[in-house]
Amino acid sequence: MNTASTLVRRAFYYWQFIAVFVLPAWLFVGWGLYGGSGWGFLGLLIMAPIVFIGLLVIALIIFARPPVRRVRAVSWKDVALLVVLHGAIIGLGFFGDSATWFLVLAIAAAIAGFWLTLWELVTEGARSMKDTMDAFEQAARMPEQPAPHLPGQGAQGPSAAPKPKPGDDPEVIVIHEVRD
Repeated sequence: MNTASTLVRRAFYYWQFIAVFVLPAWLFVGWGLYGGSGWGFLGLLIMAPIVFIGLLVIALIIFARPPVRRVRAVSWKDVALLVVLHGAIIGLGFFGDSATWFLVLAIAAAIAGFWLTLWELVTEGARSMKDTMDAFEQAARMPEQPAPHLPGQGAQGPSAAPKPKPGDDPEVIVIHEVRD
């Protein structure tokens, strides 16, 4: 795998958690720098916690995928999603004439991002479960290996031991409780 490619994906892996705190704060900084009305600030007080929770949910769903945690790098789909979502939130923080379009883009990207990351989590979980079940089935199909001959067992080895009767399973422990 290309090291520059991995570096970018790892940067987004760490950035997604930083962005949960930085981007809602940026909205307040942007409102203070680029001006806004009192109603805009009221809307911002409602919107900032929603942005925080949305970014946190998406980051946690991405983090929940085992391959992402193993390599500490997001997928390229996640990179594209995070660029669009975070870019829309950054653009919204400038509170210019195009703020409404950035808001619409951020909402659409957040909804699409939630479902995309959830879909990836479910499909990777199903793939992992299928691989596990395939390994179990392969192990079950393998013929039993004969036990090695141990010293002191005689010439016939373990097969010379008497066969247990039905119900005399040495792996089963039966506890019989008697009360007075």
